[in-house]
Amino acid sequence: MSTTLKLIGIFGSLLFGVLFSATFASPEKIEESAKGFLKSQIEKEVRVKQQAVAESAATEAALNIAGRLGLEKEKIQADLNNDLPEKIANIIATMCGYDCEKRKSLTQSITAGHMERIKNIKIAESTLADIVKDKYIEIASNLKRDLRIFLGSNLAMFLLLLAITLSKPQTARHLFLPGLLLVTATALSSTIYIFGQDWFYTILYNDYMGFGYLLYIATIFGFLMDIALNKARITSEIINGIANVVGSAFSVAPC
Repeated sequence: MSTTLKLIGIFGSLLFGVLFSATFASPEKIEESAKGFLKSQIEKEVRVKQQAVAESAATEAALNIAGRLGLEKEKIQADLNNDLPEKIANIIATMCGYDCEKRKSLTQSITAGHMERIKNIKIAESTLADIVKDKYIEIASNLKRDLRIFLGSNLAMFLLLLAITLSKPQTARHLFLPGLLLVTATALSSTIYIFGQDWFYTILYNDYMGFGYLLYIATIFGFLMDIALNKARITSEIINGIANVVGSAFSVAPC
C-alpha cells in the first residue's frame, strides 16, 4: 500500500506540476483550448452588460443593433452606389419644381445623411468591438487564474501526500482515504476534460472553484494534517466508522 501511495503521489505531482507550469509557460494554449467556452461566456456576459448599462445611450444602441449593423451599412452603401440620393432628389424636384441648383443641393443633403448614418453605424460597431475585447481579456484572465488555483491546489495536495508517505511510512493505511479522494478528483476532472473541454472550463469558471471544491480540498488537507500532526486520530475514527457501516472488519488505530 505504501508503494501505491508513493506512486500516486509522484504521478499526481508530476501531472499537476507540468500542467501548472504550462499555464505560465504557454498561457495562449489555454485560450486556444477554451475557444468555445470563451465565445459562449462572452456572449452571455455582453448580454448581461447590455442590461446593466441600459441607461447608456451609446452602449445600448451599439448592443441593440449589433445583429443588424452590417446589413444596414451594406444596404446604405448599395443605395449610394446606385445613385439613390440623386434619384430621390430628382423625384422631389419634379414634384416641387426645383431648378438644377436646388436639385444638386438636395442630392448632396441626402447623400450627407446617408454618410452620417454609416459613420454612426461604424461608431456603434466599434463600441461593440471594444466591449467584446474587454470581456475577452477579463474572462480569459479569470479563467487562467481559476485554472491555476485548481492545478496549484491539487499539486500541493499530491506533494503533501507524497511527503507524508515518505516521512511516515507507518501511516500508509491512514493515507488511503485522502489518497482515494485525490485520485477521484483527478479522474473526474480528467474525464470531463477529455469528453468535453468546454464543459470542463464552464464548471471550472462558474462552480468548480467555488466553495464546494475549496471545501473538498480543505477536507483532504484536514486529513493529511491529522495524519501528519495528530497521529491520525480523527482519520482513524472516520475510516473505522466507514468500515462499520459497510460491514467490514477492516480497522486502523492511531499511529
